[in-house]
Amino acid sequence: MRTYSLLLLAATIPATAAITAPPPIPDGPVTYSSVSYEAPAAAPSPASTTADIPAPAGMETTAPAATTMEPAPATPAPAAPMPAAPMAAPSSTLNGHLGLNLYTSNYQVRGMGVTNDFSGHGWSSVDASYTFPNRNLFNRGLHHRISGTLGQIWDAGDHLADTPVFGLNWGIGKEVFPNLTTELGYSMHRGGLEGAMAKWTGKAPHRFAQDFNLTLDFNDQQRGFFGHFTWGYGFYGLTGHYMDIEAGYRLTDVAARGNIGVDLELSGGISPSFGYWGGGVEGIDAYRIRAAVAPYSKVGSFGRDAKIYAKPWIQASWAGSNSDKIDRRLKSGIVDHFQLTVGVEGGFNF
Repeated sequence: MRTYSLLLLAATIPATAAITAPPPIPDGPVTYSSVSYEAPAAAPSPASTTADIPAPAGMETTAPAATTMEPAPATPAPAAPMPAAPMAAPSSTLNGHLGLNLYTSNYQVRGMGVTNDFSGHGWSSVDASYTFPNRNLFNRGLHHRISGTLGQIWDAGDHLADTPVFGLNWGIGKEVFPNLTTELGYSMHRGGLEGAMAKWTGKAPHRFAQDFNLTLDFNDQQRGFFGHFTWGYGFYGLTGHYMDIEAGYRLTDVAARGNIGVDLELSGGISPSFGYWGGGVEGIDAYRIRAAVAPYSKVGSFGRDAKIYAKPWIQASWAGSNSDKIDRRLKSGIVDHFQLTVGVEGGFNF
């Protein structure tokens, strides 16, 4: 019995092994198919049929009957875009400027005003400047500019109104930093306070004064800061040094209605001098604070960076320590100790 059972088990083992045994491991190196990470193929066009799509490997497919389809109508090419209209160049790239001082209630030089005995009815003036187109002189990024002033003090009975105020300046300059320009120039003055003082001190019988000057101008249109620094040295008529320092801030859109808006400019200045008005006259000529209203149109044709602008303004000025020294030297009270001045100025950039 035991022998029969062992024979039956020996006959069953080969059959069971044929069913449950794992497949044999192949000999040699194992190879792997490459995997593509590219974007999937584009979907077939409407004119394609299922026969154009390859069947997966190992699957047998029967291609359907060919189908004829009408070609899709051609889509017209889009029209080329129209070129944009050229923008108006900002005034900073223009060459010329024409300014008009319509009226100023007091005549002043760098904030130092004269009394009503010498200027009782204010004054008016026109000034112009032109920067030559070549702004790369000597391949150094230099420009040169000429400017002039012609004005009249409205009081025919005083000494200052005997001669019209005339000034001429020539300078060569460069933008040293963004929004900051420096200029070295020559200036002459005939008439006005400089001319009268030159004649009264006996240094220029024709009411004529000349000087060299260095100016730094700063104007940041985006942030609103502006200012200037001027140093001058007089070498004829009036001899000595003078300076003028001003700093200000522009408040934008303080008022707006429709297409019209208003900016407000606030600034303060100081003007020292050292021997310019005469020997021993050293100190501060004047202090000043100023507020100017700058209207503009939102369409860009007036004010701000437009070609035409107008600014009504008001200024308070106080004479410095040099006022008494000048009065003692001339033996006359020519310098006013306090002035509240109003004016209207306009301009055209071209």
